[in-house]
This record gives sequence, C-alpha cells and structure tokens, in this order.
Amino acid sequence: MKFGKWAVWMAAALLGCACSPAEKPSGTEENIPATAVILSRESLSVKVGDDFKLAARIQPYNATNQTVNWSAGDESLLQINAQTGQAKALAEGSTTVTATVAQSTVSASCNVTITASAKPNPDPDPDPDPDPNPDPDPDPTDPGAPAAYGAVPSSGQVAWQRQELLMFYHYGQATFSGWDGENSNCNGSSWSESLLLQNYAPTTIDADQWVKVAYDNGFKEVILTAKHHDGFCLWDNPESTTDVANTNCKNHTDVVKAVRDACNKYGVNMGIYLSPWDRMIEVSGKSTSQYETMYKNALKDLMTRYAPVVEMWFDGNHAGNFNWSSVNQVVFDVNPNCVIFSNGGPGCRWVGNENGDAGETNWATINIKGRGLTPSNLPGGYESYLSQGDRNGDTWCPAECDFSIQQIGDHNGWFYGANDSRKTAKQLMQLYYESVGRNGVFLMNVPPSDKGVIDDKEKKIIEDFTTMRKAVFATNLAEGATATASSVRGNYTQGYGAQNLLDGNYDTYFATDDNVKTVDIEIALSGSKTFNRVVLQEYIPLGQRVESFTVQYKRNGSWTDWKQGTTIGHKRILMGSSVTTDAVRIRITAALACPVLNTFGLYNDTVSGL
Repeated sequence: MKFGKWAVWMAAALLGCACSPAEKPSGTEENIPATAVILSRESLSVKVGDDFKLAARIQPYNATNQTVNWSAGDESLLQINAQTGQAKALAEGSTTVTATVAQSTVSASCNVTITASAKPNPDPDPDPDPDPNPDPDPDPTDPGAPAAYGAVPSSGQVAWQRQELLMFYHYGQATFSGWDGENSNCNGSSWSESLLLQNYAPTTIDADQWVKVAYDNGFKEVILTAKHHDGFCLWDNPESTTDVANTNCKNHTDVVKAVRDACNKYGVNMGIYLSPWDRMIEVSGKSTSQYETMYKNALKDLMTRYAPVVEMWFDGNHAGNFNWSSVNQVVFDVNPNCVIFSNGGPGCRWVGNENGDAGETNWATINIKGRGLTPSNLPGGYESYLSQGDRNGDTWCPAECDFSIQQIGDHNGWFYGANDSRKTAKQLMQLYYESVGRNGVFLMNVPPSDKGVIDDKEKKIIEDFTTMRKAVFATNLAEGATATASSVRGNYTQGYGAQNLLDGNYDTYFATDDNVKTVDIEIALSGSKTFNRVVLQEYIPLGQRVESFTVQYKRNGSWTDWKQGTTIGHKRILMGSSVTTDAVRIRITAALACPVLNTFGLYNDTVSGL
C-alpha cells in the first residue's frame, strides 16, 4: 500500500527499468471514440424571442472527434445554428435541442419549453399622463450557459466525487498471517502458493455485514482487495491457481461475488483493487510482458464477471513497467465510465499520503501528459504535488484521500490487527473536513477481522462518526436566506442569480458574465445566526475556476473578514471560530474564468470539539 519513492526504485529492481507507456509508432494515429456528450442543462424555459446557447462537453476528454452538431426537434418553434448551437425561440410550445458528436450516434438532448413573451395589457381608456408606478422591466433573456473551462470531468467522475464517502476492505491471507507482501518473507518463510493457501483460514465470511456497515453510515461505495501484493486472489482467477478456488484452499467462498451481491442488495457502488505487485509472480520466473498479459486477462475477468465496477484501484507500489495505456484500455473497453485510480489517474489520483488529508489548495486537475504520470511514476516532491494538483492541469483527476481506521504501524494497519490502535470518531471528523472539505474524496479502510466481520470496535467508531457528522450538517443556517450578487450573468437573475446557491438543486448555479472573474455575493440571513462552518461548491461539470475567496460577516453594521480560502472545487468546508451575525458575504477575489457556484451552506459544529 505504500506509495513512497522507494516503490519506484524497487519496481525497477524487480520488474525492469520503470518507464512511461510505450510511445505510438510514428506515422500512426490513435482513434479515441467519443462515449458521451453532456449538456449544461437537461431542461430550459425561455420566452418567445429569447436567444440562448447551451454548453456541451464530449467524453472522454481526449476523444479524437470534438465536433458537435446541433439540431432542434421542431424547427417551427426553435431556430438553431447547426455549427455554433446559438438558438432563438420562435413560437410557444415544447421541443428539444440535441447535440450530436459529428460522424457518430453519440448525442444528448435538452427539453426546451417556450412560453409567450410579456406583452402590455391594452388600455381601453388611454391616459396621456405617464404612469407614476410603471411595471419593472421584464427579466433579461437567457444569455446562454457559460462554456466549460479547461479540463472537465466525465459524468462518471462527477458521480464518483459526489459520493464523497468510500470504504476500503483489505481482506485475504494477510488477515490471518499478518503479512501482506510488503516484506520479503512471510513469518520467516519464503512466499509460495502452499504457504498462502495454508495461511488463509476463514470459518465465516459475512460480506453482507461489511456492506451493511457502509450503507448504514452513508458510504456510497466500497472497494475490495481482490488481490493484494502477496498474490492471493479472492476469486477464481483464470490466470492463477493461488486463489479461493484451489482445492487446497480451506474456504472456497468467492469473496468478490459475495461483496458484489451485498452491494446489489443495499444499493452501494462497488470498486475493485488489483495489485500490480505480486510476490507469486516474483517467484514464478514470469517475465514482465508475460505478467502484463496475465494481469490484463484477470482485470477483464473482474470487470465483466462482477459488473458494474465504478472504480478500479491500481496501487502504485511496485507497479512496474506495464504499458499502462493498454492496461487502462482493458477497463474502458468493458466500462467507459469506470474511474481508474493510481498515482496518475486517469480517473482519480492518490493524494500523496496515507493520512487521509488533501492540501488546503487542491485542484482537481493535474498534468498527466506533461509529467508522464503512471501508477509507477511519481513526480519529485510527490506528497505536496499530488495533494494540490496542477492549476490549469491537462486532465481532470481529483484526489482520493486513503487512510486506515487502524493505526499503520508494525502490523501495517491495512489488514486487521486485533491489538492495533484505532482512530477516534473525532479524528475521522477531522479527516472528513480535510478530505471532502478540501475537494477530495474520503476513502477509509475498515479491514474485516479474522472472524469474517467488521469488528464491533470499528463499527462503534464509525457509528459515532456518523452521528457526529449528521449532527453538524443537520441544519443549514442559510435556509430562508436571500442571496444577491454584485454581478449576474447577463443580469439574468432568473437563470443565474445568487439565489441558486440556496435552492438545494445541484444543477442550478450562480454565474457571472465571461469577463467578470471577481464578484461579491451577499446572503441576508433570516435572523441572527451563530456559525463556525461554511460550505461552498463549484458546479464542476463546467470545470474548476476559483483561485481565492474571502468569507465575511456583518458585525456592528460593517463587513468583517472571517476566513480566507483558495480553491473550492466540488466542495470546500471552511472551519473557523464561532460568530453571530445576520448577514454573510462571499468575495470571489480571483478566478481562472467566470465563477460558477451551485451551493452555499452555513453550519455550527458544536459536537466534534474541532
């Protein structure tokens, strides 16, 4: 599980010189087909005469064809430019706007409702005197959604990050032996198939209980170690006999299937960990190229037999010199929306430590191409780099913050240890603030015990953490508030006004004009409130934009700084001292493009002690 620099050195020593994925032969072009096109709106209401334009993004980000053709379902109601997507409402009714990737059948549609434009009521007795109380001007027409900025997430990446809470299950022969492959021998014995089969000795395996613990505590995804570094496999691996199907194995339960069945039962998503490092391969005499073929075959088997798999976890420890583009393609061939984890993504990245915390500044983008990042290739100073990402990086690849509920010490902490120390609920709450609250994802390892269940000690800590987290975020003190902004996109408050920050709808957002990158948003609260936590979210389907901001509150009639922040991304939770006020102001002081925010929350943490 360790990802340190020594892992790269050891990978080269054991499997040959580590290198980047093989270059394409000169003169050849790789065709990467588009798998989806995502529109900025699923539905839209406009008036007759309105001009508007939707934003579209193609997945994957590096698809060869990036051209979109636009069309209207009923051209008598809606006129649209097929190349630019600029549209004009002609008559009342309902129709669709469809974006289709050129030379393909990949498309997406937005339902458009067109209503009558505002008309003055005829006056049967005209009054030559002007009306002393004229009606206000009608709301300006929709100027069109902001275009996506820079690298943007796929729909799979958006869904993955919105889960926020993930649970890891490290389980296998190491649960019983205490040795997971990171050591050169197991309790003084050389690694062998017979040794691993002898060590693995469960009497019961209650995978249903594992997943229920996750479900009961709000965790949306679980990840299982189908094979760790030792080489022991928890399913009938077609490329190995060191697995639960071996006749000499004491328990033949297909653990991957058991977890898959439990996930189906509780509606929890499933991810799979398949270690590239394998002690059994080391002692087998297999070449790197032979093992790569075996690894890809095992990977395809897992992806197809236990579908759907929302995340594939490629540990960077001794990842070797596989052609990782080829390995990734095995996943994408089966599941184009699967999020692939590694030191360098491409779906999500290691945060650079095993402490579970991201950097205060945390961009969801990194330069995979520029740095040649792969699971085995770590950049210099990787701890700070991976925890912060790259401003204007070439690839959307958010940070996943992994840690173990057990202390990582002599026993390692990833596999169960009855005498290992445990983190407290307060420590878990701190890590939640420092992962999810810093634009990351919270991935907590909860290793099942040698009794085949999640131990009561861990279960109680997790439940206490859940109670604490729910208590903190039970009441949004911004409910009933009124939000206004110093600038609104096209002055179209109906579509992009600051009130969208308070409506609880993920897909409605506040935005400014394209050339406006600083803005003040004032929230007038429904009475005096005491808070010490502020939650902000950017609408990440259109990219990450904010570079710096300040939160202020009104004290004695004047605005007073409460806290400053840098990046926001999917979610930012600012922690500060408790203050009482009836108004809060968010000042976006720098952004890469026009700010696009969809959530503001105000909370008071009186239970964690943080």
